[in-house]
Amino acid sequence: MLRITILTVLVSLGLGGLSVQAAPTVSANAEEALKRSRASEGQEVTSHLLTDQDGRPVDLSAFRGKPLVVSMVYTACDHTCPVTTQTVARSVAVARKALGDDSFNVVSIGFDTVRDTPAALKVYARQQGVSLDRWSFLSGSAENMEKLAANLGFTWFVSSRGFDHIAQTTVIDREGRIYRQVYGENFEVPQLVEPLKDVILGRSAALDSVESISNRIRFFCTVYDPSSDAYRFDYGIFLSIGSGFLAVLTIMWWMVRLWRENRSSRRT
Repeated sequence: MLRITILTVLVSLGLGGLSVQAAPTVSANAEEALKRSRASEGQEVTSHLLTDQDGRPVDLSAFRGKPLVVSMVYTACDHTCPVTTQTVARSVAVARKALGDDSFNVVSIGFDTVRDTPAALKVYARQQGVSLDRWSFLSGSAENMEKLAANLGFTWFVSSRGFDHIAQTTVIDREGRIYRQVYGENFEVPQLVEPLKDVILGRSAALDSVESISNRIRFFCTVYDPSSDAYRFDYGIFLSIGSGFLAVLTIMWWMVRLWRENRSSRRT
C-alpha cells in the first residue's frame, strides 16, 4: 500500500478469481508516486482514445478548448472512489454556479480495464447521482490506460486486495496542459475551484479586450464563503478601491489648500 501522509490511497476489495490487467511498472514508494504526479504539471495531455459510458469512442484531446477535470476511479471500489466522486461532484457544482455551467468539462476514467466497462461506468454514475451533462465516464484498453496514467502522472498497482492508487484529481487547462493536481479523496472545495478560476478567468491573461477585463474583475471578486460552502461575488473590492481613491483625493485637496494658504500668507 502506498503510504503517503498527504494523499489518500485506496485499498480495494479482493478481486477473487477474476484476472486483472497489468498495472504500470511503478514503485510503491510514496515519495516517488508524489514526485511523479507533481512532475506531470505543465505537461501536455496528448491524444488518448477511450470509450464513453454509451460505448462511443472519445479522444481525450477532443476536450481541448475548455478546462477539463479528470478523476481516476474504478467501479469495484466501495469506499474511496465513491467518496472521491462525491467530493468532485460537490466541488464541480460549486464551481459551475460561480464560473458558469458551460465553463469546463469533467471526466471520470475507470482504470480497471477488465471490469470498468461502459455499462459498469454508467451504473456507477447513476449510483453516485452524477449528471452526465458535461461529465463523461470513460474506459479504455490496458495499453491505452497505461499510456494515459503515465501522461497524467497517475500511479496505481495491483495488490492482494485489488488496487492501490494515488487519490488524484487533475485540472487541465483549455490548451490541454496539466495545470494542477489535487490530492485526497475528501479535499476542500476551494482546492479544486481555485485552479479552475485560474484557467477559466485567466489569472495571467492579457487585458486586451472587454471580456478579458471582465474576467479579471470576476477573478478578484469571486471569493469563497466558508459559512455557505459556496462562492459569491464580493463587492468589497470596489468599496476598497473607492475608499482609497477618496483618501487620495482628500490628501491632494489638503495639500493644495495648505499650499494656497502658505502662498497667501507669504504675500501678506
